[in-house]
Amino acid sequence: MKSDADDLVVRDLEPGDLHWVTRIERRSFSDPWPKHCFLITIMGGNICWGLFAGGNLIGYLIAMPDRDRIHLANLVIDHPYRRRGLGRMLMQKLYETARLRRWQCITLEVRSSNEAAIAFYEAEGFTQMAVESGYYQGREDALIFNRLIS
Repeated sequence: MKSDADDLVVRDLEPGDLHWVTRIERRSFSDPWPKHCFLITIMGGNICWGLFAGGNLIGYLIAMPDRDRIHLANLVIDHPYRRRGLGRMLMQKLYETARLRRWQCITLEVRSSNEAAIAFYEAEGFTQMAVESGYYQGREDALIFNRLIS
């Protein structure tokens, strides 16, 4: 019997994937990244992975290395595919990559109102380190999280 995981492929995002990325981004966030920001990020040597099912993009992870750490900038699973462990799968790949590249920690920020994301990151072993007031369009605070890589 074939499972959903049999059709899943994680690969580096390419400029040709941006139409899918921006579509998912707009559906997921009230202040989505513009297409040119994704293009700069993809071309800039960052970790930009797409999660594909049956050839269609269903999620992505964007992370930016900085010396001995990596900043998780974006982790999105499209709405119909959420709550299936796919975000966790992408995070496991990031942890493995971080260990191989000897990064000491992963940092990220999340909207203070995004209870689902906060619960997800806490379950993944992230700890809140700080609050950045008005981070999101000057209207909403960001919670700054950190996870050490062991």
